[in-house]
Amino acid sequence: MKKNSIYFQLAGLLLIGFSTHCYAQLSANLTGATDYLWRGYSKSDNKPVLQGNIDYEFKSGFYLGSFLSSVNFADHGFDHRSKLEFRPYFGYTFQLSEDWRFNTEWNRYIYDGKIFGRQADYNEFYLTSHFRDVLTMNFFVSENGYNQKHISFGYEMTGRYPITDSVEFSSTVGYNHQKKNLHYDYLYWTTGFTIHFSRNIGIDLRYYGAAHTVDIPLKPSDWQFEPDAVGNRVLFSMTFGF
Repeated sequence: MKKNSIYFQLAGLLLIGFSTHCYAQLSANLTGATDYLWRGYSKSDNKPVLQGNIDYEFKSGFYLGSFLSSVNFADHGFDHRSKLEFRPYFGYTFQLSEDWRFNTEWNRYIYDGKIFGRQADYNEFYLTSHFRDVLTMNFFVSENGYNQKHISFGYEMTGRYPITDSVEFSSTVGYNHQKKNLHYDYLYWTTGFTIHFSRNIGIDLRYYGAAHTVDIPLKPSDWQFEPDAVGNRVLFSMTFGF
């Protein structure tokens, strides 16, 4: 049995187990978006995606869940192309004071096929700090980004401002060190509005921008995944919570 099929079967058992034992304590959402923009580049070849997330947080502060998204890396001509990204995660959150909250998190990126002809599953670790619900700072690192035997890391900061009880303005700026894996480093930024029509339904309209800051010339023997920077894009998404 293939490795990825085992992962997806385990994921299914995990989700079934949650649904059976957690009842109403389980949270989940389903999102449709016009693109899967990720830290300066697209994971869907600038095409619409469908995404789902399921999550459960224990009273102790530990939490776990999984994220699933359609993907398209534009690697046409390669066999066994990935069409799905599955990301189980596990973390711990703790309150340092009334204003400050921190969490650490492990993620495993799993693909149902290959990316430009290579297996690309990898681990990533997060360290995140939150000041109230206004400011979030995140550091992320992988010891083997995209399974290419190189360390990758980055950092980002997000600010939020509630305009009304149902409308929020937010902006993010980040830097993604990926030159040894993707031949580029990316500086990226976003800004936009989130509107909550009810507790379980919301839409997001967001401007994305990105630029290459460092590049390594692509050689014929290198991995051919070399995504362009997003440039200037507008992303629309709608989320349904359960």
